Amino acid sequence: MITWMQTHKKWLIITIWIATIAFVGAGFVGWGAYSYGKKEDTVAKVKDTEIRIKDVQRIYNQLFTQLNQALGGRLDEATAKKFGLDKLAFQKALQNAVLMQFAKDNGIYVTEKDVKNFLASIPEYREKGNIKLEKDKFEALKKEILINKILEALNLPPHKITEDTVASLFLMKDKVEVKIIKAPKIEVTENELKEFWEKNKEKYKSNTTFEIGYYYVPLNFQATESELRDYYDEHKQNYTDKDGKILSFEKAKEKVKIDLSASKTKRDAIITMKKLKKNELNFKIANNILLENKIIPPLYMQKLIQTKFLKPVLTKKGWLIAKLIKINKPEILSFDKAKLFVKSDLINEKRKKELIKLSEKKLKSFKGINLGFIGKNDIQKVANKLDLSIDNATIFEKELFNSQIPNGYVLLPINNPKESILFKISEQKLLDKKEYNKNKQIIKLSAYKVKEDTFQNNLMKILMKIYQSDIKVYMKI
Repeated sequence: MITWMQTHKKWLIITIWIATIAFVGAGFVGWGAYSYGKKEDTVAKVKDTEIRIKDVQRIYNQLFTQLNQALGGRLDEATAKKFGLDKLAFQKALQNAVLMQFAKDNGIYVTEKDVKNFLASIPEYREKGNIKLEKDKFEALKKEILINKILEALNLPPHKITEDTVASLFLMKDKVEVKIIKAPKIEVTENELKEFWEKNKEKYKSNTTFEIGYYYVPLNFQATESELRDYYDEHKQNYTDKDGKILSFEKAKEKVKIDLSASKTKRDAIITMKKLKKNELNFKIANNILLENKIIPPLYMQKLIQTKFLKPVLTKKGWLIAKLIKINKPEILSFDKAKLFVKSDLINEKRKKELIKLSEKKLKSFKGINLGFIGKNDIQKVANKLDLSIDNATIFEKELFNSQIPNGYVLLPINNPKESILFKISEQKLLDKKEYNKNKQIIKLSAYKVKEDTFQNNLMKILMKIYQSDIKVYMKI
């Protein structure tokens, strides 16, 4: 099949580009069905390819690590949730499953030799010799190699036209004049608030809350130094740094303690679950808790809501067993309880309307600050000249270079704007040969990345459509 795909790449690419037109603005394809899973840790399925919690968690960990590094180590779980990292991880796991099912259906597979060849390319494994991977790690690696095998077989290098287009976009500069307008102060009356609440009361509801029973079996196995070393020697391939190098026993010791304790206490957790089911032990009860709470990690809380009962799952606090007792559905808040939210929303709505009206009026004839020629890499320059945050300067530049008209305005911030930047483009520079030669390597890499991303996105859209009816999801994300 790989040979066929390589031979027919041109035809496939044409098909994919046609599909792009058909899918513009289509977004992510909907789920094929929704029902309860057969296996406790199965969160979704594509035909006969299962997605397990550990698959989603592994991808989530990778995304978290990448984003945390980009943010200088300042990322926490709450911020990750705001970024939608859990949803991204689930979508990525689903896409991987679709690719693997496509491989199965077309006789594409990965052999042990493929895995050995891959490992042989990693210096750490060459130095250590014949290192045996745990089953989970081996299977995860096979999946990654298989996915890369498919994508690499179908991908094509970027055309010169793509490079020229990227170069023009990358190096384009506009001569811009700008003026900042601040939003007027907005006042609202009690009657306006009540009227706004009456029209929009469905927006102001209490949160869905849950009553649950839960029980944690602690990881309290006290291992000797000898037991820890034996466990480490047997599983050392699981303890690696960010570059894939195996950690020393001393550096891995704390993680080894947790893993060994989890292994030794798993049987206790199963016995405890049976006792809880027979009412020989009592669950701890938590009332009116939110989806995000301090008792159960979000991923397992989602699973509990769908399955009603959680068999022992490993968390930082120990082995968790839980049952769902009751779901308290959202109710419309009274005016008094919703008043603060209503006031904030109404002020924001009125302020935005006034700001748009003011911007359109002043746009016809304004004199402002001449920024000179600015390009896509001049965000810091714009931020300094206009006294903007980097986030707002980035938004302004993006809107400016996406604008199809020479005169316009950008509301900042995007949500609940408090100011507007009027702009006037008087001149444009498209491609400077000196700049092109200076940035040639970056442009080539960017062109390749654009082509690769476009190709992969379009391939996924086609495959998601093909396998749409075969997708079953057992857990909402």
